[in-house]
Amino acid sequence: EDRLVDWPNKMPPQSVQEITQRFFNIVQENITDISRNGKHKEAWSNHSSKRSQYQEELSILSPHYQPFVWGVGTAITLFATFRISKYTGSLRKTANGYTFENLAKNTNNDNKTKNNSLSDLTSIPIDILLSLTMGASAALFLTDEEKLKEDLVRVPLVSGRSLVAQEFCHDFIKEYNNVPSDIWNSRQGMEHDSMQQIKKFVENCEKRQRLIDIRLEQDDMMDPLDAEYIPSSGVLEQLELYENNNTNNNEE
Repeated sequence: EDRLVDWPNKMPPQSVQEITQRFFNIVQENITDISRNGKHKEAWSNHSSKRSQYQEELSILSPHYQPFVWGVGTAITLFATFRISKYTGSLRKTANGYTFENLAKNTNNDNKTKNNSLSDLTSIPIDILLSLTMGASAALFLTDEEKLKEDLVRVPLVSGRSLVAQEFCHDFIKEYNNVPSDIWNSRQGMEHDSMQQIKKFVENCEKRQRLIDIRLEQDDMMDPLDAEYIPSSGVLEQLELYENNNTNNNEE
């Protein structure tokens, strides 16, 4: 059983936040790069010929995509509602039926029109902020955060190809190795949920990379891109298969 040690004296307590922030920065930078280069469309788009190669990854991540869509939809709907209401005003009952307050007013006064225009311009940033806040809140409310974390951690183990593994594993492993190992095994590191999620993700990334390396070692003619395509049984079963074969060969 691993012994939980106290945080190393040379590392201040806020280093937990500093470490997780560095990984968060990697996520932000890589997501920006993926979006800019369209890699997500090439891998996940319904019209992409490569989509089937990422099928297991998509089956894990797709349920978490819906809350994001609802959040974006909420933000757009609210912003449109705010802007429309600025011009129409509230719905009021009149002798001739119902009409919007602002549309029924006389707007021939130039000074009043200029003031209204200035008011509209200054209110746009506020409307955007409120819309984004409500949209983000809706997305977070509908997201199962714990399930999302669990699913992201196991994505590198999927069969086929994994965009997440391709774009994040290398940088995560590199950053993980830059952090002294005693920090990950310290009491603070073991008790910090994000630190442990990062550690598990990196461990699964390393398993996937180890399997790719084994496949390349056993077949000198194999293209590295082909080696990244994991058979349907997945990373763990494939590793176990190679290890068992290696054990049997050594016994012979």
